[in-house]
Order: sequence, then C-alpha cells, then structure tokens
Amino acid sequence: MQGWLPTTELLMKQKIFFLLIAIVSVCKLTAQDALYTQFHYAPVYLNPALTGTGKNNIRMSAITKMQWFNLYKPFKYIAGAVDYSVYDEGLRNVVNLAFAANHTSKGYIRNTNISGVVGRSFGTNNGECSNWFLSLALQAGYTFSSVNTGEFLFIDQLDQNGMTGGASGVDLFVNGSNKNYFDMNAGFVFTWNDIMIGGAVHHLNKPNISFNGKPEDGKLPQKITGHIGYIYDNGNIKMKPTIIGIMQGQSKALIAGVLFDFNEFPIQLGCWYRNNQGFSYNNAFSVGFTWKWGEGRMASTRSNDFANRMGISYDAEFNKPGIGTTHGSLEFGIQKDVIVDDNLKCPTSSSGICNYRFPWEFF
Repeated sequence: MQGWLPTTELLMKQKIFFLLIAIVSVCKLTAQDALYTQFHYAPVYLNPALTGTGKNNIRMSAITKMQWFNLYKPFKYIAGAVDYSVYDEGLRNVVNLAFAANHTSKGYIRNTNISGVVGRSFGTNNGECSNWFLSLALQAGYTFSSVNTGEFLFIDQLDQNGMTGGASGVDLFVNGSNKNYFDMNAGFVFTWNDIMIGGAVHHLNKPNISFNGKPEDGKLPQKITGHIGYIYDNGNIKMKPTIIGIMQGQSKALIAGVLFDFNEFPIQLGCWYRNNQGFSYNNAFSVGFTWKWGEGRMASTRSNDFANRMGISYDAEFNKPGIGTTHGSLEFGIQKDVIVDDNLKCPTSSSGICNYRFPWEFF
C-alpha cells in the first residue's frame, strides 16, 4: 500500500499539472504559431510570397520539430509544402502556386491547417529585366482544432482516496472539443543585388479559435513577420546572414544567424540565436547541419547542381525554462527541387539574364 500511494499521487500530480498546461494552452499557446530555426526548410510557412521562388519549377519542402522533448508530452510541429512556378518563353512569370499543410500538437491540443497559395512575380521579363525582383502572394486555408478531453482530470474526479474513476461534471468546452475556422495570410518578397527583404501578415481575418464560447476572448492575433537576408561569396564559401522579426499578440521573437554554404563541399552549416518575449522570456542558441546530394539540373542554366538537401538542428534554451528542464528542441528538414518541363524556365542571377539574386539563393 505504501508503494502504491506515491505512484498514485505522482500520477495525480502529473495529470493535474498537465490539465493546467492544457487550459493555459487553450487560452494562450494556441494563439502562438510555431517558430522554426531552420526556416529555409519551410519557406511557404515563413512567407507565402516565397512560393514559386525555388531553384526549379517544383520545390517540395518539409520540416518537423520536437520542442522541449523532456516534457511529459512534448510540443510537436510539422510543416510541409509543394510550390510550383510557371514562366513563359520570355521569362515572364505567369503564376506561382502552392499547397501547404501544417500540424501542431501542444499537450492535448491538435491543430491541422490545409491551405493554398497563389502569387505572381515581377521584374523577370527577358527583354526588360531589372536589377530587382518582386513576389506577391495570398494564402487561404482551413484549420481543424481539437482537444483530447479524455486525458483531463478535474477536481470532482478526486476524493480523499485519490481518483474516483467517475466522469466529470465540469463543462469546460461548452461548444465541444472541436473548433474549425477559415484563415488568410499574405506576403511580399523583394530582392535587389545581394539583398532580400520580405514581410508577411498571417491570420489577416483574426479568426475566432475559442473553445469556451467566449469569441471576444478567442480571436487569433495577427502574426507579423519581417525578414532580411544577405549573400557574401568569397569564392570558397557563401555566407548568408538572416534576421527575422516576428510579432504576434504579446509575443515578440527575434531570430538571427548565418548559414555557411561551402562551394566545394556538399554541406551547409548554420548558427542561430533566438529570443522570445511575451508570456515568458526565452533565449536559445542553435546549430544546424545540412547535407546536399543527388545530381540535378537547374532550370535557368541547365547546369548540374544538387537536387536534394536534408538538415538537422538542435536548439538549447539557456533560460526560462532552461535546457536542464527541457533538454532542448530538435528539428529535421528535407527539400527537393524538380524540373517538370524543360520549356518552363526560372530566371536567376546566375543565368546572366538578370542582376538580382533569386530568393532561393539566400537559403
């Protein structure tokens, strides 16, 4: 009996603790989008205007993240997209399209978003090619949210002997444990010589995500993202520093770092710093490694280049909650570029046609 009681008490404490986490998640965490350190494996997620700006006609990207994997139920995120660009024989962009899917799991809360993107690029005309490039895009989709209420333990399910095993009379989710809503995003990307600037607004319509029947408290705040990147090539290595700023409700995040892309070796290294202010102040350092493989042609030059890449990164939070508590976060990303038709071309600076860098070169 003495051995049974601590185990039961521990289980009760775990369930009560994660009930509190889940309730906080409903009110707060679901209102904050995932932050990916390896944003280059989720270009459409970062900014819908990056649709159709890959190395070739089709780009397939996916990334997954396990955040704070020492938790009883770690946060898990997955983002994937296929984007497609169409250019005519004059290298004028006709349309950029993408299909994207994102899934998040935060404790007992699940969100799955399915969306489509349509966009257009400018400054790519073969006869009047400028030293600038501009891409605009609009994204629309639907999100399916759910809460696993069967995992919750409420106060009326406890007595002096522990858990009663009975059902709870608490009606926390008066509108049910499922919530679906329409969502819209928009963005732009502008490149000039070796500089890229971009911005995006997610949740333009501020959808109601409330589970508790109080829509005035359940509007998903808009996420405003700004990013700037640069390329420096000394002949042996390309250094690609990037700064990303994100604001969403009370949360403000800054991600800054550098990708080191070796010209003679099929590897790329990344070093990043991230801070997140809002409900807590979280600082983290990250290191990443990317391996490139598979010979493929570039649509613009018909020269050979790597068609695939795969990367892994590790984030170490050094305060609030700290690596000793979380054991850090892990990301894995993969990307593939494909030419679907030799007659469909993508102009890039390396082709000698235009003077700007195409957006994929910054990643």
